[in-house]
Amino acid sequence: MNMHSDTALRDEATSLFSDYAKSDYDVIRLRAIQALSAIGAANSPALVEALLDDDEDVRQDAAHALGALGVQDAAPQLLENLIHDPCGEVKLACVTALAELKSVDAAPYLRTLVAGRGEEITWDEDELHQDEWDDWLDTQIASIKALGRMGDVAAIEPIVMALMDEDGQELGDVACEALGRIGEASVPTLGVFTQSSNRRLRHRALRTLATIGGAEAEAILRKATNDKDGAVRLIAYEALMPNDPELVEQALTDAVEDIRIAALNQSGFSELELLDRMMRDPGAKVQLALLDRLDRTSPIPDQDDLRWQVLDFLATGQQPEVSAQALGLLAALAPELVADRLNALFLVEADDLKAERLQWAIVDALATSPLREAAEWLQRACRSPFRSVRLKAVASLAMIVTDADRPHVNQQQGRELLLSFALAPMPVAADEEPAETPQTDIAALEEAGLDVSEGGENGPTSSLGAILGHDAIAAEMTQEAQEDEVQPLTPREQALLAKATRHPKRRRVALDDDAVALQRETRMSAIRLLGEVKGMQVMLAQIAQDPETEIAQQAFAALGVAVARHGAELDQDQLVDLITKGLSHTDSALSQQALKLLQQADLPPQDSLRGKLRAMVKTGDTAFRIDAMHILTRWDGTPDVARSLLDDISAPVRQAAMRLLSETAPDQAGAAIVPFLLANPEQRIVTYVKDSTPAIVSIGRELLAELRDEDRRAQWPVMISALADLLGEPSQAA
Repeated sequence: MNMHSDTALRDEATSLFSDYAKSDYDVIRLRAIQALSAIGAANSPALVEALLDDDEDVRQDAAHALGALGVQDAAPQLLENLIHDPCGEVKLACVTALAELKSVDAAPYLRTLVAGRGEEITWDEDELHQDEWDDWLDTQIASIKALGRMGDVAAIEPIVMALMDEDGQELGDVACEALGRIGEASVPTLGVFTQSSNRRLRHRALRTLATIGGAEAEAILRKATNDKDGAVRLIAYEALMPNDPELVEQALTDAVEDIRIAALNQSGFSELELLDRMMRDPGAKVQLALLDRLDRTSPIPDQDDLRWQVLDFLATGQQPEVSAQALGLLAALAPELVADRLNALFLVEADDLKAERLQWAIVDALATSPLREAAEWLQRACRSPFRSVRLKAVASLAMIVTDADRPHVNQQQGRELLLSFALAPMPVAADEEPAETPQTDIAALEEAGLDVSEGGENGPTSSLGAILGHDAIAAEMTQEAQEDEVQPLTPREQALLAKATRHPKRRRVALDDDAVALQRETRMSAIRLLGEVKGMQVMLAQIAQDPETEIAQQAFAALGVAVARHGAELDQDQLVDLITKGLSHTDSALSQQALKLLQQADLPPQDSLRGKLRAMVKTGDTAFRIDAMHILTRWDGTPDVARSLLDDISAPVRQAAMRLLSETAPDQAGAAIVPFLLANPEQRIVTYVKDSTPAIVSIGRELLAELRDEDRRAQWPVMISALADLLGEPSQAA
């Protein structure tokens, strides 16, 4: 039961749904039965009575509900429907329900259905010819599952007969699952299946035997360790090795890599002979599994350490992936012992693909290194000529400096390095001029030769002329558009067009041989990651004023993350000034990040920004309207803005407004949200109400009142589903 719902409201809804389960209208009866199931009304007699309904959908949903709710008194009528109801889907629902109720009386009929349609059982023959599908096939599978769930030993024989039917459907998986549930009595049968010519059936039977256990099942599995099929041997070894150390030695010599790995996972490192065998194993997967078993939490002090011997041997081996990971672990656990190798590796050129793989593996291992020196080697990697390595290294530094459990690593050095990358000015090519400061809208229009001063001749009289910088050209384009009968864009088309202009097409670009582009991408990544690091907000605010729009946008986004994680470290005036400049910027993406920062900062009401926010609520894109709505609602202390957006053209805005209204004015939620729901029947009410008890009660009372209004009968199905959703079990709501 939803702990936030009102008991009286639930009881009243149960009574109303029970009444509507007897309605003259099929759709209302169906929704009422579904609602009784959703709110867990197991005591409602209407559910059992619905098994006799004229509508087969109502009978089907009633059967599902009775089984799910565990209504034992319904078993006789469910069995009656299973035998005599002509609808195949109702029979199927009854099979599942009777299995959930573990009805002993139903077991003989379920066994009959495993083998065939049964002479005692009524079927709709016309339905078979109409749909060209035999509903018994679905019922057969459901019956096998039901008998397995009931642990019915007598069902073993009919299940085997159905599985062996050459003209029947594939039942291997469902049969083995049912036999596994029946348990030990099924072991001899499953043993026969392990000798089948059907490879899938053999594997499934062996896995089932492993789950059942016992001496008889173990004997069959032990025999399978000598099977010629490697997959069969693997199943048997994995089942037996935990309790039989002798089998581990046998598995270590198997030709299948996965079996040797399974044996390795059951072994310790106490036997040097075993360790040497694994080191020299020809399979790369085995050697990688060996690396995974090594302790990575403590440094390697000297070359006498067993881990050094393993890693040094594998790092010089012939398996590229193995040698890369081994060298990476050496860098993470014993950098002083391999300093010469590392220095040489980080001096290579960008066209050495082998070096890129090795560097990446080193950075990957350094990210979790227990050593203070990890930050120093990551600093080297941050200047790698390979894009993948450099970005991985920058991200690894951020992981280190934000991990409170790793103070032993040089976190201060990592913070300084990230900051140095974020602040680094981009070099300007000799034949290029420095990027100009982005102009405001007004400045751009003035440069176009327009008089945009108040009362000027080019004022707001010609928006297209202002954009183009020439009124005559604008007039000509307008005339052409009218002559071509250009159709107005729909709201959806307008939204897609706006989104397309904000998000230009991105292409994958190889940056390894482009030092300038690589340095720029490194800087962008560093700025983004600074948002995770405490104490960097002052520097991010500085970067946010960069003349390059993309850099400033990234800094605003990082600052928003930092404020959300650590609280505001800037004083209020600094924040307001920065946000004001961001909101006034011509780049919409940057303005949106400034708006998100304003929302995260949780500032007191700012009169200087109210006008901008109210304009955004009216004319901004979807994301702007949602964020501005939240900020204004918090500042105003009233739900007026949210209420005004319940009819917004954008579905996400409507959804956000409904959620905000239920949070800020739960006592008013019913009167505002129910009309919204009826106008938007595709919406699920629980998505927006969440755990607000007053909102649940308010909306529930409003729905009950509407459900008693005969003039609203056409909308009752929507309201019944909404009320059931509101009061339903958490699992049902999910």
